[in-house]
Amino acid sequence: LGQFFAMAVERFGGFPLEYQICSPCGIPVYIHFFLIAFFVWELSNEEGQAKRLNGLPDYHQTGLIGLTCFMSFLILFLTVLLHEFGHCAGAKLVGGRVDRILLWPLGGLAFCSSGGGAKGDLLVALAGPLTHAPQYLVWLGFFQLFLRCQQQLGHWAEPLQGLCRSAMQLQILLAVFNLLVPVYPLDCSQVIIALCRLCGASARTAAIFMVVLSLVSIGILVASMVGMVHLPFLVLGHSALNFMLVGWFAFQTYQLYNHISAHTESNHPLLRQCQDDGCREV
Repeated sequence: LGQFFAMAVERFGGFPLEYQICSPCGIPVYIHFFLIAFFVWELSNEEGQAKRLNGLPDYHQTGLIGLTCFMSFLILFLTVLLHEFGHCAGAKLVGGRVDRILLWPLGGLAFCSSGGGAKGDLLVALAGPLTHAPQYLVWLGFFQLFLRCQQQLGHWAEPLQGLCRSAMQLQILLAVFNLLVPVYPLDCSQVIIALCRLCGASARTAAIFMVVLSLVSIGILVASMVGMVHLPFLVLGHSALNFMLVGWFAFQTYQLYNHISAHTESNHPLLRQCQDDGCREV
């Protein structure tokens, strides 16, 4: 990941790519420039599809599309932010350290360390996905509320209910994606490595196991994107973001494979803690 950002910085020179937007609970939260650019790009695409009347835009529909896109982006932003705060809370709980949170087009990154050994790392990894359960219940409550107040809300009832449905689906998607896709840096990879450490596996064995799982997962995701297989709760289309996501997964897996080839797998961020656990290379 560091090399990825280094290439980006080199490509864009001194142009700032990260902006601090807030610091709740003393944790600096940064937003990446590409996330803002992605939102503007998505908004322009949606607005471009708005119907026109006599060659002029339908301003009512255009406004509704803009508002829906903004609310969808805000829901995604808050969902990912709470997910990362879950990791930070888990790190604090086991005596770890939290540096910052970064939100970018492919999700969020919480820069933190547990300091609690393999069990601590396992708790930190699971703390993020676990935040989606209460979030789902909150959106379900709003959905039920909007159903009961349908007459009072009038024409706003259907869009609000649609946003709640989308928010609930988002909670399921992110929880399943992070817990069942074993590719670094998704939470599933952290969980698997923590379990390997608890079982006494060496860093090299854990790394090889992780690469094999990652390659299988990437193959399944690509097959899903081209329509060869159907994955429940993980519907991936042919969007540019999905291709970027799978490409990033492949790059991260390739980086881990390079460490294995050079016998430096313990230097990979996913496996550095193996040295502290006393794991020995085979």
